[in-house]
Amino acid sequence: MYDLHNHILPGIDDGAPTRDEALAMAKIADYDGTLLTLATPHRKDVTEAHAFGTIRTLVAELNQELEQCKLKVRLVLGMENHIDLDLPEATQAGRALTMNNSRYILVELPFFQFPNYIHEVLFQLRLQGLTPVIAHPERQSQIQDDSDILSKLIENGALAQITAGSIIGSFGKAARHSAQQLMERRLVHIIASDCHRARGDRTPILSVGQTAAAKIVGATAARKLTVDNPRALLNDLDFEPAVPLPKPKRGWWIFRH
Repeated sequence: MYDLHNHILPGIDDGAPTRDEALAMAKIADYDGTLLTLATPHRKDVTEAHAFGTIRTLVAELNQELEQCKLKVRLVLGMENHIDLDLPEATQAGRALTMNNSRYILVELPFFQFPNYIHEVLFQLRLQGLTPVIAHPERQSQIQDDSDILSKLIENGALAQITAGSIIGSFGKAARHSAQQLMERRLVHIIASDCHRARGDRTPILSVGQTAAAKIVGATAARKLTVDNPRALLNDLDFEPAVPLPKPKRGWWIFRH
C-alpha cells in the first residue's frame, strides 16, 4: 500500500511530537504493509515555524533510521496545503509542495464552510499544470450534505482522497456515511491514513480502510484506492478516474442507511 496523507515528521505540526513517535508510526505502517509514506506536514506550520530544509532533512534522517531498522517502508515529501487565495502564488514560489515533486498537490478545504474562491484557486492551480487532490472531503460539512459539490470539483479536474478511519466511523457517523456515499458514486480516488499518532483513532493502519472499502466497492476497486492510484500519483503518472455516478435519490439513501 501507499499512504499519501501522513503527519509523521516529528515536531513539525500536530502530528508526531517526537522522533520516537515517528519511528513507532513507521514501524506500524511497515507491519501493516505500507511500502511508501508521503509525509504531508501542514503548509502553514512549515512556512510560519520551520524551514523547508528542516523537513527535507527529517525525511532523509528518518529514512536512514528505517533502513537501519531493516524496515521496508520509506518516506517521501509532500505537504497538506490549506486552500486560500495565496495558494497559487505559493506553489509558484516553492512555498507549497506537491506530492513527491509530481504534478499532484494535496489541498485541504475548510471543514465548516465552502468559500466562493475555492473554484478559482483550484482553476489557477490547474493553469499551472497541477492536479489538486482534495484531502478528506468526507469530513467537510457542505460535502456531507451534498456530494454533488465534490462531484463538481472532480468534473473540473480535481481528485479526492478520503481517510481510512472515516470509513470505519472514527470521525463520526456523518463522515462514515459521506465516505460510503462518495465511494459508491465513484468520487474517491485514494484512501490514506492521515495518521497523527502511533495509537488511537489516527494511526498509520491503512489496511482497515482497504478492508472496509472492499465491502462497499469490492476488493479490486479497494486495491486501486490504496495501491494502484496512489502509486501512480507518487510516480507522476497519468491515470483515468472512474466516471462518477449520479447522486442516488433521497429515498434510496435513507432506506440503505
